[in-house]
Amino acid sequence: MMNINIGVISDLHLFRKTINIENALSKLQHVDILCMVGDIADRAEEEQYNILLRLMGDTFRDIPVYCVSGNHDNPARDDTAYRQFEKRINDQYPAIVDESGAFFKQIHEDVALIGLNPQYHQKQFYFPEKGKQLAFLQETLRALTCKYRIVLCHPPLLAHNPHRTAEMVSYIVTEQDARLQKIMDDNSNIIFLSGHTHIAPSIEFDEVHGNLYINDGSICPTTVKGTDAKVQQGNITLLALSEHEICVTVKGIFSEMILLEKRIHTDWNV
Repeated sequence: MMNINIGVISDLHLFRKTINIENALSKLQHVDILCMVGDIADRAEEEQYNILLRLMGDTFRDIPVYCVSGNHDNPARDDTAYRQFEKRINDQYPAIVDESGAFFKQIHEDVALIGLNPQYHQKQFYFPEKGKQLAFLQETLRALTCKYRIVLCHPPLLAHNPHRTAEMVSYIVTEQDARLQKIMDDNSNIIFLSGHTHIAPSIEFDEVHGNLYINDGSICPTTVKGTDAKVQQGNITLLALSEHEICVTVKGIFSEMILLEKRIHTDWNV
């Protein structure tokens, strides 16, 4: 019987202070897999990534860790230091890395992971080379027959951005945001994990297409949308996958207060 626990963190913005990151990691020592959804280092400096590797130490040596980059990980479209970190963190658990910059990993017979790494320019994300990563995503999804397909992408889609308003422009350039959304809508059983928003973790289940959208919020202080008071702590997301259910729990990293929780029955066929 399948029971997989996945920890999700994003927007660590590691610079000098590490207390939030240390508290987050201490709450994730029991997970089977750890996913980091971008903006790992604040200035994409090699030493910042080295600090995180030291913080993770032996605890996460035997836990597979997968990550995608955020805008802070590729300033001026230079992700050299991030790519070195990615290789080191994934060294024991190699994935299939496409030349487009996306990657794929079958982490269980019923669970696959696809990572997208859009670049950032003039305050918008874009997939280079006419969206080759999106083509890789579509081809990979078509070939997969496993029950759960997890997509990591730092910016959320406009339709599932917890900050969205009628006037809002998408974080991803408009044409590619629409293209990525169509790929999602043309498939099903996808768990789309994003970050970037910082102050509004969210869980949205698209019942029409059978896809789940989770915006992780951040390791930085987090506010739940619809509340007045700012929660003076960051958050982690715990994703428990079983044969018939997905359980999503968003917790504060200091108090462990549950900020959001949702259970979704998944008696579907691929």
